[in-house]
Amino acid sequence: MTPLEKKICEQIEYYFGDHNLPRDKILKEQIKLDDGWIPLETMIKFNRLSRLTTDFTVIVEGLKKSKSGLFEISEDKSKIRHSPNKPLPEFEEYKNSIKARSVYVKGFPTSATLDEIKNWFDENGPVENIQMRRTLQKQFKGSVFVIFDRLDLATIFVEAPGWKYKETEMIVLFKDAYFQKKA
Repeated sequence: MTPLEKKICEQIEYYFGDHNLPRDKILKEQIKLDDGWIPLETMIKFNRLSRLTTDFTVIVEGLKKSKSGLFEISEDKSKIRHSPNKPLPEFEEYKNSIKARSVYVKGFPTSATLDEIKNWFDENGPVENIQMRRTLQKQFKGSVFVIFDRLDLATIFVEAPGWKYKETEMIVLFKDAYFQKKA
């Protein structure tokens, strides 16, 4: 898998993942129209995917190499959908799971991009989602809420001492502990 194909797969897996799909109004509307199928024409309107490529052949070739089993490609290779074999979790159960796996991390430069932060987390354990915290003026605050794939990974990350981004010491707390401290 080429680096571009890997990024395409990661982006589509995010769109169709447990974290995003239940919240995404556009995708939820599209799913209702054609037995869950979403045209690639619609998918390339999403900014992060379109910045990678708008070439359907490149997208489909990358997606064919995905091992996640999270989505299917139509026979005519013009549409994709969340795999019926991987049902979305019950909302309340999932919400509680997210809460337990959410971590506050501060110490990133305010100039950091989502890709840079994602690369840093990729080296330190798989994550499901990264939310960059922003001011009312949309400026990055230098902190994120990150949801780890599993509770044990979140716990290991929080309990490990001395996290640094480049040379900066990081502040790391479970999200609940952050809000308790802030209150």
